[in-house]
Amino acid sequence: MSEIALEAWGDHEALILKPPRSPLSIPPPKPRTAVLFPRREGFYTELGGFLPEVRLRFEAYGGLSRKRDNAVLVFHALTGSAHLAGVYDEATFQSLSPLEQAFGREGWWDSLVGPGRILDPALYYVIAANHLGSCYGSTGPLSLDPRTGKPYGKDFPPLTIRDLARAQARLLDHLGVEKVTVIGGSLGGMVALEFALMYPERVKKLVVLAAPPRHGPWARAFNHLSRQAILLDPEYQKGHPAPKGMALARGIAMMSYRAPEGFAARWQEAPELGEAYLDYQGEKFLRRFHAESYLVLSRAMDTHDVGRGRGGLEAALKRLRDLPALFVGIDTDLLYPAWEVREAARLAGARYREIKSPHGHDAFLIETDQVEEILEAFLP
Repeated sequence: MSEIALEAWGDHEALILKPPRSPLSIPPPKPRTAVLFPRREGFYTELGGFLPEVRLRFEAYGGLSRKRDNAVLVFHALTGSAHLAGVYDEATFQSLSPLEQAFGREGWWDSLVGPGRILDPALYYVIAANHLGSCYGSTGPLSLDPRTGKPYGKDFPPLTIRDLARAQARLLDHLGVEKVTVIGGSLGGMVALEFALMYPERVKKLVVLAAPPRHGPWARAFNHLSRQAILLDPEYQKGHPAPKGMALARGIAMMSYRAPEGFAARWQEAPELGEAYLDYQGEKFLRRFHAESYLVLSRAMDTHDVGRGRGGLEAALKRLRDLPALFVGIDTDLLYPAWEVREAARLAGARYREIKSPHGHDAFLIETDQVEEILEAFLP
């Protein structure tokens, strides 16, 4: 029998109707770190920067089949991590960095990965890695620069979405994976799109959830306001890793991730609680993310344009027409409206499906039953 429940995933929580689900789960995962661009090689960024070494933190579930054709690479959103699924045991949890611990024990898409679920490790080799530039174990502003022995901090080079995709492709080399189904939502969807265009020979299927082919003026405006909240904070200017302005930045972002329908359903009778919710999420964010990583990754999002250097948006998306692809929009998404995702699907000759939800952009993280139903018709 279905039940109404309050579910939370990091900063994402909502009242939802949940059907019964298998109680089985995957064994406690063990995060790993791979050196993908060693010091003898280094990593040259698209915008001309240089990193002497690149490491990615990742988790993998299941195993590669004999035919090596069952790999699924999942890309996370702006403030996500490699911890896609499962629950850390105590020993693993205590070995994590303070920011990773603050992210939580449970994976951010745990309800989709496990026995009998859409991403069943008995069927798929599921991989998730923390993006380059983030703060959950991959090379980023918190990392030590081998040339100085000090954290990169503000000196970390600017990145593009294509840099993020290139780092993840090298992870597949490291794991011996030649071809993969790529899945991503929001920022992760942008990386999935770029990955498919940069490495079409390596992509078996493409799934893009709640992500546009180009980061347009509306979305960039939200990012600009969030960054200004950080950059203008005197605490940030003094070098504080989690300035109070970052809480405001998160609040601004949360307004783009949610929708009026969801706020009204939850707080119509006590609207001040909606304000308190944003303050609460901002305070939580100070404990689990780093200001420099937020700036680096949000700026990378603003570079996103699959048409850049490929003859424009339409020409670039037409390159995907020979690839099995699925684009998923959300009917209440204020950040990347459904029409934008639907038009990208049309130009790419791809399937289009839509999540129906009062929860806005975050619905791809919240409405996991709908996501599972949509993927079931596409992944086999």
